[in-house]
Formats: sequence, C-alpha cells, structure tokens
Amino acid sequence: MCISIQQDALTAELYVSVRDAVGFYHYDREDARMALDGGLYSVVAYVDGQVAGIGRVVGDGRIAFFIKDLVVLPQYQGGGVGTAVLRALITRIREHCCNHAYIGLMATPGKESFYEEHGFLRRPAPGYGSGLVQFVDPVPLSAAESTATSGIK
Repeated sequence: MCISIQQDALTAELYVSVRDAVGFYHYDREDARMALDGGLYSVVAYVDGQVAGIGRVVGDGRIAFFIKDLVVLPQYQGGGVGTAVLRALITRIREHCCNHAYIGLMATPGKESFYEEHGFLRRPAPGYGSGLVQFVDPVPLSAAESTATSGIK
C-alpha cells in the first residue's frame, strides 16, 4: 500500500463526498467551498492513486490552529492514512507557527486515543479546562435586525 499526500488539493466536491461516505453531517457544496476558501491548509491522502482521506486546518495562521475534518474512508482505516494526514497537517503548521502556538481539535467519539498517540492531550487535564463546542444555525437577517434594534427607541 503506497500512501501519498497532496497539499491544498481538497475541493468542495471531494470534501462533501468523503464526509458523506463516513456518515458525517452533510454540508452543501457551496458552504463547503466557502469554508475551504477560509481555511489555512488542506491535504488529500491517496492510496495507490485512490482518494483515501482528507484533512484541513483552520485558524489564525500563527498562534491558534484547529485540525478539522480529518476523515479516512472506511476501507483505508487502520492502514496509516490518518497518521499520514495528521503528520502532513502538523508539518505545515510547524512551518508557520510562532513559539508556543497550539493545535486544537474535536475527535470523533472513540478516536481520542489516535490523537493521544500523536501527542495530543485529552481535556480536561490538570491545568486545562474541558474542550467545548456549540453548533449554531444562522439567524435570518430580519430576526437579527429586530434583536439588534429591540432596545432602541
């Protein structure tokens, strides 16, 4: 099995199809395109020329980096593809980060030990609080305007 990594090759179509293949939340292609345009880096992993996994990094490009959507297709899981994707992303981060920058991520349930094997710290831990997440849906503009002006007379 030959794993190869291609930098910044993640397209919206590929992003959506790989996420769909593992049962992750489905995003529209246009939303995926806009998200990818706002990211820092991405990689696509190939095994013997076939797409096997993806990963991307978002953040400020200097201090805070977040690994998102590290996804390996089921038929390639356990074969080193995830490790290759993670290493490629961390290498890119190290090329651009300042001293004491940090990398955050939200692991899929049951995959925490994979990240711990690569030096990530499960939280909460001594001196570190819990990792938290909130999923949001946009507020329609008319509702946002009424909320913003409700106290104005």
